[in-house]
Amino acid sequence: MCIESPLLLRADAALLQNDLDKIYQWCIVNKLLLNVEKCSNLSFNRKSQPIFYSYQINGILLLRSKSVTDLGVTFDTRLDFTQHIDNIVFKAYTKLGFIKRNTRHFSGVLALKVLFFTIVRSGLEYC
Repeated sequence: MCIESPLLLRADAALLQNDLDKIYQWCIVNKLLLNVEKCSNLSFNRKSQPIFYSYQINGILLLRSKSVTDLGVTFDTRLDFTQHIDNIVFKAYTKLGFIKRNTRHFSGVLALKVLFFTIVRSGLEYC
């Protein structure tokens, strides 16, 4: 069992803060706008007592979040994808309801099948 010392953890946090400062300076040099208000702090762990450190960019404290969505995939702090699956299923039911409401008078099964595959199934298969 490896026990991490508080000094090592503080040193790691300081290194990460230094990297955040360098990224911000790189953005300034390359004339890239960084919207710090949209940035957040998310730690992935499975510990019962995780270690938290307050990070900042350009003097603005980064808010800690419990989940983040990136390219349509929802990540949470425990890397448990139940929230992502729930989001995908909710969107699929919403799209299916849209198809059902707007195709009540359709008699062709092929048209309904094409709509389902195009709108609902494509969302289920992505990520």
